[in-house]
Amino acid sequence: MALERVDGDSSGFARPKLGVAFAAGRAETLLVLLVLGVVLVIGLATAADYGLSTDEFNTEDYGPKALAWYTSGFADRSQFETVEEFLWMYGPWCQLLIAAVQSLHLASPITVRHAITLLIGLAGLAAVVPMARLTVGSWAGLTALALCLLTGYVYGNLFFAPIDVPFLFAMTWATLAIVLMVRERVPNWRLTLATGLATGLAIATRPGGAITHAYLIGGMSLCALEALLRHGRADYAELRRIALHTLLAILVAWITAIALWPWLQIGNPLTQFLEACRHFATLDTSFEFQNWGRRTFTDNVPAWYIPGQLLARLPEGFLALLLVGMAVWIGAAGSWTRAAIGALRRSGVAGLRPVAAELAGSRAVLVVAVAAFGPIAVLIVQGSTLYDGIRHVLFVIPMLAVVAARGLKSLMPLLRRLPIVPAVLGVAYTAVIVVTLAILHPLEYIAMNSLAGGVAGAYGRFDLDYWSLAVPEALRRLEHRIDAEGRFAGDPPHVMVCLGWREQQAGVMFRRNWIAETNLDRADYLIATERWPCAAGTAAVLVDEVRRFGRPFAWIYANPHAPSE
Repeated sequence: MALERVDGDSSGFARPKLGVAFAAGRAETLLVLLVLGVVLVIGLATAADYGLSTDEFNTEDYGPKALAWYTSGFADRSQFETVEEFLWMYGPWCQLLIAAVQSLHLASPITVRHAITLLIGLAGLAAVVPMARLTVGSWAGLTALALCLLTGYVYGNLFFAPIDVPFLFAMTWATLAIVLMVRERVPNWRLTLATGLATGLAIATRPGGAITHAYLIGGMSLCALEALLRHGRADYAELRRIALHTLLAILVAWITAIALWPWLQIGNPLTQFLEACRHFATLDTSFEFQNWGRRTFTDNVPAWYIPGQLLARLPEGFLALLLVGMAVWIGAAGSWTRAAIGALRRSGVAGLRPVAAELAGSRAVLVVAVAAFGPIAVLIVQGSTLYDGIRHVLFVIPMLAVVAARGLKSLMPLLRRLPIVPAVLGVAYTAVIVVTLAILHPLEYIAMNSLAGGVAGAYGRFDLDYWSLAVPEALRRLEHRIDAEGRFAGDPPHVMVCLGWREQQAGVMFRRNWIAETNLDRADYLIATERWPCAAGTAAVLVDEVRRFGRPFAWIYANPHAPSE
């Protein structure tokens, strides 16, 4: 099996008739737009159902202060002095955008935050459509998009992961830009500029965005290899242009990153960037959580942590297609390696020319493969601090979906022999996932596959509602209870929402004139969460629960000894 090749002059694919290809592409585009439109309508209609995740409290503070940095002509330094420590080491462009839209007072600030985050997330997922088309083929874009949206962990996080969703957006578009750039013999200036802007946005979101430079340099090196194989050493003009475009894209990236990331503006940008990298590489965060039923510490996770989490959180169909796609690409790499070894034995270095040309022609596929598995490998090798599921690598899931789309393509000849059965099974399986996500709402991100036992079987064995997103539903239940009982008509209750160190801020989620309490003994009601079971050991009486598939994720307690009682 040969390595897969990109379209263009180096393509080895037999192309379908133009009319058939155009019709298929148009149908796929229409279905993609339909899917995105339906998800957008549902998402905007339900954006108010989600409360603030624990990380959104600090980004709510960061956004307006980052905006003030620019509107004050770089005089207002509050984002470096009065926000939660080290938050400035994340780029604030998304939080700045949210703060600007919130200032228009179109809806409640929380709803606006979730709506904008959703729009950014969907725009990020949309980038997998052309990426999959270019590297896999027709219908792969729709497949990859659908796999992402049917993954509860992805869909749920699209509303409330304040750093990880913008990073997903930046990384998918940066990878797409690089794929488009490396497909050309010599990229044009517009592609070079677009790649620089996109990769710069990735860096300006999280320091790890710099990994896109590795994708770019690797892909452009293969462009240079193809030029050498085509022209030999006699023609260096094309090599100089390839090098120039690569360097220009990197230069534009850093100009963009500096412009969008205030942390880089207050000192030597390189020194500031390296300090941010060191901070995240040695993140001093240590607490215990459950991982496949094993006690695990955030700063000492096993090497299989990320693969194990993917194995539990990706839908079964996604996993199956991903494994097939990986097998196809691994098989192609193995065949290429054997061909290279054989050519080397037969003809020496000169015999490597055809296999080197094949490698260079596959560069777009190789960029996607590296983008899918490279970041995971880096985190494993580094032994990085990891927690909260796999939100830190949320951005690789769209890349994995492209690999899964390749798996489906390889199965199509077999599936076409009896098309009705797989079609019916696929529709039924999709319907089951959609119903499951509807039942979980607004906790879609806790969805677990059957390998982990589903939500019920995974309960207590995994860190599920680590964002404490069951709180909003608990508050709505408490509202109904207090309204029905007619209590606290003139004296609002003291309600404590257990969110670690954010109890005082939790009042922004109240829809009644309640008092956010921070003292357990003074609270009339307590709302405990999976990560913060604050009622343990108190005299508080359980009055209600928020359950999903028979498992509680938030508990409402009445405190019989509260002073107001």
